[in-house]
Amino acid sequence: MIDVQLKADEGKVAVHVDGGLFVEYVYGHYICRPCFYPVLTPSGQALTRAYPFADVEGENQDHYHHRSIYTAHGLVNGHNLWDEGVGGLGHGSMLQRGEPQVSAAGGEAAIDGVVDWFGPGGQRLLEEERSFRIAAEGPMRVLDQRSVLRARHGDVTFGDTKEGGLFSIRVPTSMDAKDKGRIQNSEGDVFDSGQGEETTWGKRAAWVDYSGPLADGTQWGHTVIDHRSNPWHPTHWHVRGYGLFTANPFGLHDFLKDESADGSWTIRGGSEAVMRFRLIVHPGRGPDGRVMELIDEFQAD
Repeated sequence: MIDVQLKADEGKVAVHVDGGLFVEYVYGHYICRPCFYPVLTPSGQALTRAYPFADVEGENQDHYHHRSIYTAHGLVNGHNLWDEGVGGLGHGSMLQRGEPQVSAAGGEAAIDGVVDWFGPGGQRLLEEERSFRIAAEGPMRVLDQRSVLRARHGDVTFGDTKEGGLFSIRVPTSMDAKDKGRIQNSEGDVFDSGQGEETTWGKRAAWVDYSGPLADGTQWGHTVIDHRSNPWHPTHWHVRGYGLFTANPFGLHDFLKDESADGSWTIRGGSEAVMRFRLIVHPGRGPDGRVMELIDEFQAD
């Protein structure tokens, strides 16, 4: 059974599966963007890096802004909505408007709300209608994100920079592919246990899987799928051996190593665009047959 609880006094939503916590959606304005943390296996093992929310022995503590599972971008109308700046200054924010609406029915949890994107001076940039659907199948978890991006305040341009991810994950340090983890994409590129080149970085692909050992040694993975209806499909991926895993359609001059390339993308004022991603959290190293079926089901929807 799946259960969802709004904890308005804590600025979060908790989703439980069969009585155990799977994930919390943290939206309170004490952080500069909503995110999912913690993200747990059925036995309570962490599926994402704890920093900066908690100190865990042996974890890397770089990139303060890599907040578990989140959406962000480094150039939105020229403003930084990716990192959190020196001393917490000079960056924009994504703030939940009021409380999200939550429900659970038919074996699925729903979280729906509006997230407003602001520049560092409070400039209104973008209105995002953000919806999540969360389901479970045995030990696997499936999280679908659908966002309607509305340019209510004029043109919105996502600039060309690798510093961003419309769906972003920081995997636990034990899963880092430069060490004992593994990255695989839909095009057959693999970066495993630090061997060879990171051929998966910057590539276009319909999906990417990042898997490896958790703290207790069990093998788990995250598969993220870029929906075929997305305007940029298939997206480029800013996915690195040190644990960062993002779908970034826009960072072409970095990914192609070509300063003349321009991957920027604009939603004209008064218009909107829809983006959809699916995350499959699965046991095992690499995607198995059922994960592949869930990929196909998502793309057929």
